[in-house]
Amino acid sequence: MSMSPAEARAELKSLYTKADEIEQKYPDGEITDGQDKAEVVRLLGEIDGLETRLNALEEAEKRRYKISQGKDLYSRPVGRPDRGAPGAEWKGGAGGVLLPGDQFIQSPAYLQHKEHGLFNNQQARIEFTVPLVEGSDLFGWSKRARAGETKALVYSGSAVGGALVANYVRPEVVGINQRPIVVTDLLPHIQTGSDTVEYITETVWTNNAAPVAEATATTGTSGTKPESVLNFATNTALVRTIAHWVPATNRMLADAPQVRGYINTRLLGGLDQKLEDQIINGDGTGENLLGILSTPGIQTTAAGASVLDAIWTARTLIRTNALAMPNAVLMNPTNFSAIRLARENTASATLGNYLMGPPSTVGEVTVWGLRVVESLYVPAGTVIVGDFDSASTLYDREQGHVRVGYIDQQFVRNMQTILAELRAAFVTYRPAAYCRVTGAP
Repeated sequence: MSMSPAEARAELKSLYTKADEIEQKYPDGEITDGQDKAEVVRLLGEIDGLETRLNALEEAEKRRYKISQGKDLYSRPVGRPDRGAPGAEWKGGAGGVLLPGDQFIQSPAYLQHKEHGLFNNQQARIEFTVPLVEGSDLFGWSKRARAGETKALVYSGSAVGGALVANYVRPEVVGINQRPIVVTDLLPHIQTGSDTVEYITETVWTNNAAPVAEATATTGTSGTKPESVLNFATNTALVRTIAHWVPATNRMLADAPQVRGYINTRLLGGLDQKLEDQIINGDGTGENLLGILSTPGIQTTAAGASVLDAIWTARTLIRTNALAMPNAVLMNPTNFSAIRLARENTASATLGNYLMGPPSTVGEVTVWGLRVVESLYVPAGTVIVGDFDSASTLYDREQGHVRVGYIDQQFVRNMQTILAELRAAFVTYRPAAYCRVTGAP
């Protein structure tokens, strides 16, 4: 009777399970029952024969695949590149590094499962991980995506995903242009191999340095040097997990461009969106990071009549109280819009020029020389001024990565789960190097 490689693997698993059940009855190692011993010998003999047969089936499968690939390769018109072929030179971003989704569909694990047709076999249990190379992690490529936290099933029906599968036009999915995430770019990134980050903060610094006169006697206080005060405290920050998943049918999973689009613009991007929210607003309770706005010791000033004046005041507070140099301003887009559209002579009937330059102005936007970063996760009416280079650090325990596997009844329903997650810790060493502006219009 003919047997496919998938069926042979399933049968081998069954035989090994039966043999193991008998072995478990004899924890000392020696099988004392003659019937059980004979059954184990019979099962192992059948396993040996079936493994030999499976090797032959896999060799034949690889041979047929190689012949098919070679036929397709040399049947193409000369000069027409095949961007969808395994191992093709997919480029993206700085340095020509493969995009995360491209790494997934070109990984040996994915190609092997697809070549063997396992995505189309209901009896095959598939679970594998594709690690991303350095330079293509969460803090790089996923910046172009917004959070997609829906768990609606992706299937090939015409009302959902059918148009992406039915007709082959080109291997690329049209890019989804979404708001870039830049808050994490402001922070230093450090790799950690632990789930706890222990750090030391400076709690008291009193600088009593002063000129000292020459001593005039061997007793008394003449010539005594002043003592300064410097106290520290030990703190810990726990590595937290951020994750989400979507279900997908095997048919959609076998469609390489669709998988790439999901990974690049949804799952990894969603992780980065939530990480930005935690860095700004996390309250440090439960599984939340301790974000900037919830960190004890950050400075505060009111916007008053002019938010621009308040930003300068915040800069001055950081310079004088934290001896730090602010380098960026975080603002909600609605608040920044009011600043960007501010004009001269607003109290008169005739408006003057835009305070921050005409609409045709190009280049990086700054306020008082500080880079402006717009973030939807900064609460409306709040502005954050800070020295992001020295005040905080983002510790990366596990970069954003993707796993594929089964949950619940997906195995018998011909669908699988695509999971993305990361692990990170956020630490603020110098709270006074941040200043919150409240009441911004």
